[in-house]
Amino acid sequence: MNLRLCFITALLLFPGSTVAADSVVLTGKGFDQPQFLPVDEAFLLTVSKVGDGVQLHWLVQPGYYLYRDRLSFSGPVGMPELPDGKRKFDEIFGEVEVYYDELEVFLQFSGSSRQDSDKILVGYQGCADAGLCYPPQKREFILEIL
Repeated sequence: MNLRLCFITALLLFPGSTVAADSVVLTGKGFDQPQFLPVDEAFLLTVSKVGDGVQLHWLVQPGYYLYRDRLSFSGPVGMPELPDGKRKFDEIFGEVEVYYDELEVFLQFSGSSRQDSDKILVGYQGCADAGLCYPPQKREFILEIL
């Protein structure tokens, strides 16, 4: 058996490979590049006024996570008590705490100076388990339109 025939036979034994005329085309799940979601789909953030504060809710898609220490909040709100996250070793940041699935944070209005024209600035950063880290994100919310 010649070498070319052995090569083609070996390829046929592996799922996800096809032989076409004089060329070999490798296809299938093992050869696909990962497809990443846009940042606002990977980390869907909703905000609503609740009583004497603002409720933030991130829906984190499967295979994605948010960094606890990359969350920031500014405006007429106090610093929230963040829930515990999951410990993870990150190739970029080392040992970190992250949130999978979802994250809820309540920001209580600070003092009596809050007005509906005030703005809240929310910062966050997350990554995909498959290796993509998104740049830090900043979102501004005007209380009047919440």
